[in-house]
Formats: sequence, structure tokens, C-alpha cells
Amino acid sequence: METMLECMKRKMHHKGWCSGVVLLKAITTLVIWGPVKAAVAYSTQRETSSYAYAYEEKFYSETLESFPELWQRIFLWGFFSLLFIHVVSAIIAFLMLRRHKYGRFSAACILLIGMCTTFVMCAATSAAVGFVLYQAKISLQPIHAMICGISQTALYILFSFSRVMPTL
Repeated sequence: METMLECMKRKMHHKGWCSGVVLLKAITTLVIWGPVKAAVAYSTQRETSSYAYAYEEKFYSETLESFPELWQRIFLWGFFSLLFIHVVSAIIAFLMLRRHKYGRFSAACILLIGMCTTFVMCAATSAAVGFVLYQAKISLQPIHAMICGISQTALYILFSFSRVMPTL
């Protein structure tokens, strides 16, 4: 299996860059390190051998193998993605009910109950997924842990809005 560096060297554009790989790396760096390091790492003036390759080697060589690593990464992605959804829904609730005498406090209830249920649900399901992966001796890269965490959020939303649970 070839590494990302070998792939980049093989698929170079005539000007010395591969647009798809650069775009993917810029987005992942933007998500992980923020806009300042993304601008530094992927500016057109960067040296090809310094910062970007060192970061890439570290990012793509990191694997999550132990149960605490697996559980923590999956939990954090699931918890913060669900927390983001609850914050957005609380803002919408507050804006829609800001003139109501008691309705404006529904945003606080959404946040409080949303954080508690999110924490418990994400902790339990992340522990279950992490334990199964650990016992199966499957190691994940951080991007796969992100996919697992966001998939938890998608399944949580699917079951919350569907009528599957009341029929059981």
C-alpha cells in the first residue's frame, strides 16, 4: 500500500502540485489546526520539504490502537457534533420565543437536557464501539474516528425524528 507522499509524487501537476490532494489536506488542516496554520501550511509560497511533509507524516502515521484512545476520539467527535446541533436548536428556540413570558427559557432547557443526554449517549455508544474495535484488534486513523463520531450523530438524529422507538 503506498503512502500519501508516494501518491502525491506520482500524481503531480505540471506546476508541482496535485489539486485534489492539496484541497483535501487544506480542509483537514483547517478543521484540525484552524485557519492560521492552514494558511501557513498551504500558501503558494511554502517550501515542499518543511512543515507540510512533517505534519503529513505525523497525521497519516498516527493510529488509534488502545481502548482509551479509540473511545476518546470517537466520543469527542460524537459529543461535539451533537452539542453543535443542540446549540443551534437552542438559538433557534430562543429567537422564535424571545417575547414569550416563559418560552424564552426553553432554550436553556434544550441546552441542559441536550448536553446530559448527549453525554450519556455518546459515552455509552463510543465505549461499545471502542471496545469492539479494541477486542477485534482493529486500529483506526483519526479520520475514521471522526466518521464514527459523526455517524453516531446521524443515527441519533435518525432515531430521534423517526417513529421507530414508539412502535417497539
